[in-house]
Amino acid sequence: MAEAASSPHSPAGLEQRSSAGWLPSGAGRAVHPLDARIAVALLVNGRGSWRELAREVGTSESTVARRVKALQDARLIQTTVLADPIRCGLGYPVVLQVACQPGAVGTVAAALATRQDVRAEMIVTGTFDLVVEVVVPSSASLADLLTDGAEGIAGVPGIARITTVSILRTFKTTAQWGQDQFAERGGDTVRDPIDPDRENEPIGLDDVDLALLERLGEDGRRSYAQLALALGMSESAARRRVERMVASGCLAPVTLVDPGLLGFGIETFMWLSVDLARIGEVARALAGRPEVRFLAASSGSADLILEATLRSQDDLYRFRADVLGRIEGIRSAEASLELKTLKRAFLPLGKEAGR
Repeated sequence: MAEAASSPHSPAGLEQRSSAGWLPSGAGRAVHPLDARIAVALLVNGRGSWRELAREVGTSESTVARRVKALQDARLIQTTVLADPIRCGLGYPVVLQVACQPGAVGTVAAALATRQDVRAEMIVTGTFDLVVEVVVPSSASLADLLTDGAEGIAGVPGIARITTVSILRTFKTTAQWGQDQFAERGGDTVRDPIDPDRENEPIGLDDVDLALLERLGEDGRRSYAQLALALGMSESAARRRVERMVASGCLAPVTLVDPGLLGFGIETFMWLSVDLARIGEVARALAGRPEVRFLAASSGSADLILEATLRSQDDLYRFRADVLGRIEGIRSAEASLELKTLKRAFLPLGKEAGR
């Protein structure tokens, strides 16, 4: 089936094709426009059926299935679920700012990426070398993590300094970023930003819920029939449990996409100092911005942690000057450019995924 015209979910610029039918990506690789449209459709609806995705991008179901597999094999996209550890009762997230000894960044990053409690890891610029997010069940577990004992990371060769930052409340996640970027406004799939005043009360998950969460974490597109077969339950029961966890905010289906596939060349963390009385107000303003991929209140020297995805250095400059600079309550913003992402949502990315 021939490619259809550009979808309303297509990112700006995808319709500008070269004579060879390929597009330059933010990472410098050639990307077929159909692959970019498929990635966008998965960002908006990661658990959509092949029929829904094919209708969205204007091609056949078999073509979509084949291209998705190729993108997954190339580690350009991965489908999973993003669990809220606090609401799921799994613990709480902590960000580690890790400074390494000269020449040791790659070795330390590789060692930390293998840990099961590391949910995300990036090599960054700035006064530290790595941003590492871990999920710990308790303060005692965090204390053990920070030691140089068998379960700790302080003894990893090459680490010079670790600063811990507890996440107090999350306002926006990667799942919402994908929908903010590309979903039609007013469409059924667009979720509102997380209410800054919403309490993070855990919901009760039993062993079956946790097993469903584990299997969806491995592959967010596993069907209810596959889940039911794996866990020895009815398909309707599997659907009911998953839908309950999604509706409660415990988990959200998410497609992890190489930003370069969609023309984004810049990923950055920003550590914001904010007037405490205006944290909620500032969070609402930032959570609605399409550039913002992740936003959370923290207990560290930064009051808000923000992750943004942009197309160019010029866009980063404009975001700092024209967006952050005009929001009342923001006192300062320190940026850490992401040089390499090794892990997101507990999944290794890029070359690390094949190890």
